[in-house]
Amino acid sequence: MALILAGTVAPLARAEEQASFRGRVWMGADGLIDAVTRDGEPGPAGFESAPMVDVGDAVIYPGLIDLHSHLGYNTLPLWVDPKQSEPYLHHDIWPGEPTYQPALSWPSWTLATRAPETVLAYVQVRALIGGTTTIQGWPNMSRMPTNVLVRSVDDDALGTVRDPVLVSTLRLKLADLTARAPKLAGRIFIYHCGEGRPGTKVVKEFDDLDTSGCLQPGLIAVHCSALDATHFARWRVAAAPAQGETAGTVVWSPFSNLWLYGITTDVPAALTNGLGVALGTDWGPSGTRNLLGELKVARLWSDKQGWGLSDHDLARMVTCVPGDALARAWQVPIGRVEPGALADIAVVARRRPDVWENLVAARESDVQLVVMGGRARSGTGKLMDGAGERLGASVPIGNTSRRVGLVRPDDPTVAWTWADIRARLNAVRADAATTPPSGPSGTATGVAPEEGAGTADPPGTPPLAVELDMPGAPGESAGPPPRGTTVKIPPIEPLHHNDRWLRSIAGRGFHGSVLEGLGAFYR
Repeated sequence: MALILAGTVAPLARAEEQASFRGRVWMGADGLIDAVTRDGEPGPAGFESAPMVDVGDAVIYPGLIDLHSHLGYNTLPLWVDPKQSEPYLHHDIWPGEPTYQPALSWPSWTLATRAPETVLAYVQVRALIGGTTTIQGWPNMSRMPTNVLVRSVDDDALGTVRDPVLVSTLRLKLADLTARAPKLAGRIFIYHCGEGRPGTKVVKEFDDLDTSGCLQPGLIAVHCSALDATHFARWRVAAAPAQGETAGTVVWSPFSNLWLYGITTDVPAALTNGLGVALGTDWGPSGTRNLLGELKVARLWSDKQGWGLSDHDLARMVTCVPGDALARAWQVPIGRVEPGALADIAVVARRRPDVWENLVAARESDVQLVVMGGRARSGTGKLMDGAGERLGASVPIGNTSRRVGLVRPDDPTVAWTWADIRARLNAVRADAATTPPSGPSGTATGVAPEEGAGTADPPGTPPLAVELDMPGAPGESAGPPPRGTTVKIPPIEPLHHNDRWLRSIAGRGFHGSVLEGLGAFYR
């Protein structure tokens, strides 16, 4: 179904990235943008019967792109081992803390094994209501979930390139990197690199990328907090980008880096050396709820460091910069509202006169409509009705709510209520606290995890096996817990940046109180 949106458009189009104007966005039934017109200009043919939704004073942006997350862990609260008194040196240390597996690995494994459809619905909605339409970091799955509300960087294969996106959460051996380097032509390679403090052993991860020949324009290196300007200069020289091309892309997760290591990526050095910089939320235990939170942390840190990043610079980090990186592999524009691009849109209410400051200041309650592939996936009841999307669940966001296009995995013609989703997650929590959910020989019922997955999902849900990655934990798995162990799963987190979450920052982590400044954006 085609769709037309009318309002203030901030398209981030290549020809005029800073422009904004009153106009219309024409989205075809093929999920692509047909045209973007200014008020008074005629629209394309073929939209005579398409619904036209006027969003009033709200701003129409490209859908936000989260280029690094670990979705399977996004039901969890912020975590740091209570006995740790100084910043961690690198990513191989904190997974060895005594509270790590009981607080993070076992709860996430239990939820993903017992209710995979429900977990995947919850974590997608958490991203979606913050304006995210594309996210990287999906777990390995035996099939895609019934509800696909946001694009999967890991699994979507747009265009003609086979396996267009290569991903590795854990460090690869030099020989494996060397074998991968020739495959990067026309592809992208997303790889954790240099996550930790400068001068630590994780710098060798960058050296291995250099030695192997992987420092190419298609490399997307996540974190890079241990690197300095000399490393980024080496990347630029090795990549030898063509005119107008970036040397590669760095994914900046400022909250997580500051929370665990007390430092973060040298963004100015990366930009000076011709690299694109995108934002990523990382994961629930050391990240914000969604990209709206990361934008605010980036604003706080840039101001504190005197980097001079503008709000437009930050807006690019969640739209056209990650979009251009993905377009290399997917062969279609994304992250820009322009003809031929994927029809992914975030409509945000006016909180600030400047459209870029408005995006950085936005809260979840300001996100009025989210469109993915030309279809409205979340929004106010009025806008969802206008877009022709009447089936869905009412999802609470603080004192307001949004209708989200959730359907039951056992019957996709019926809306899946948010109350039922939360009840199923809480049923797993209650059961795991009293009955050991698993062990090396199988689950409590004696059925192997891959066969027993989905026991708390709606009856009749097709089987779905989910295998979580293990961030920063070489040689470890995300579960199961030892046989006979009960699991305490934390209360399921609210979707938005609520007061309790903001209060949980104070006195924890290693950010020198910088992250406590987030509260000012939500008062």
